[in-house]
Amino acid sequence: MFDKPLFNTLSEKTYDVALLLLVITMYILTCAEADMYVPAFPQMIHYFGIEENQVQLILSINFGGLCIAGLFTGPLSDSYGRRKVLLGGLLLFIISSMGCVYTNDFNAMLAWRLLQGIAASIPMVTGAATFIDKYPAEKAGQLVGIINSVISASMAGAPIAGAWISQAFNWRANFIVILILALVSFLGTLFFIEETLPLNKRKPFRPAAIGKGYLKLSKSFEFMCYTFIVNFPFAAVVVYIANLSVIFVNHIGMSLEKFSYYQATTMGTFIIFSLLSIKLIGKKGLDYTKNLGGLVALTGAIGLFYISQIDMLDVNMICLSMAFIAAGGAMMAGTFGMKALSLFPDINGTAMALMTAVRQLFAAGLVILSQVMFDGTIVPVATIIVCYATLATASYILLHYTSKASVAESPQSS
Repeated sequence: MFDKPLFNTLSEKTYDVALLLLVITMYILTCAEADMYVPAFPQMIHYFGIEENQVQLILSINFGGLCIAGLFTGPLSDSYGRRKVLLGGLLLFIISSMGCVYTNDFNAMLAWRLLQGIAASIPMVTGAATFIDKYPAEKAGQLVGIINSVISASMAGAPIAGAWISQAFNWRANFIVILILALVSFLGTLFFIEETLPLNKRKPFRPAAIGKGYLKLSKSFEFMCYTFIVNFPFAAVVVYIANLSVIFVNHIGMSLEKFSYYQATTMGTFIIFSLLSIKLIGKKGLDYTKNLGGLVALTGAIGLFYISQIDMLDVNMICLSMAFIAAGGAMMAGTFGMKALSLFPDINGTAMALMTAVRQLFAAGLVILSQVMFDGTIVPVATIIVCYATLATASYILLHYTSKASVAESPQSS
């Protein structure tokens, strides 16, 4: 049951298609569980009888689960195989999703969301790993590219779908959709997906060795600076999404359907500029693209803060400023990330896990901060984003001059 699929008579071509479709389903699942239900925040506030600033905990605690579990998911699948770990994670996803569907208590909802975040880290990591295990590097790279497009499209489309579902039914219906996706992913893996990591390529699960790798990375000033910088646009978008529905629907009086389109502009911009950045890197290079992306994102952050001070109800300018952050973030995502990963090529997997964990930790922490500061306007969100942008810019300047000083001090080659 755990080593081989229950239905293993597919042809190679049919199996490849089934694997791709199932991994795509898993990534749609992880994206949907992250932000599909956000437009329903006003409904959830009313149902649970909570304060407006408490509802963001449903998002932040989920990112906390992702952060904690993400540090161990990769090493566990490297030791025990993709299939066993994936089945366990998807089963936990089903159980936690059922909890979200049936709970009537807010604290219980938070507990289920924490478990859902832990579960989401497993298909997020092991899904793409199956491609790398099974296919040559070129084909695996193409498939991972498809997955990245699916992630961007899902993050953009999930809030729109969530708004329609919430308006037609209620907030629970979003979690029913997530539960169905989890069931499809689990049954598809159980019946069709084979183990892709051979026994001779598995590594012993040694927490001490894993911790040593993380310690090595955390001691690298350059790596941590790049990680802090590359996480800025993600953290900005998460804080924005966590607060926007309550601000636009409860305080401005916008309909859920109209709100969903405003929110989708951010991820739509991210998709467009993700594609444009590929061409820009080819024409202008990695450094040019990352610097331009950082400048555009900083401009968006300053613009959002400025708008929050002069007209906090100007929804068009608010969304335009966030579009700048998304556009710059799309150019920063791959470029700054590659700079960080290139520092430790021998432990890329561990480096990627730490970058992801830090990203989720920052997102969760800043959402909690926005909850504390929440006043029904965009001002706290804009303040948090512009402060992060300022610190990220300062980190980049410090990193730049530190690198130049190191080069200047190194022995000259003859």
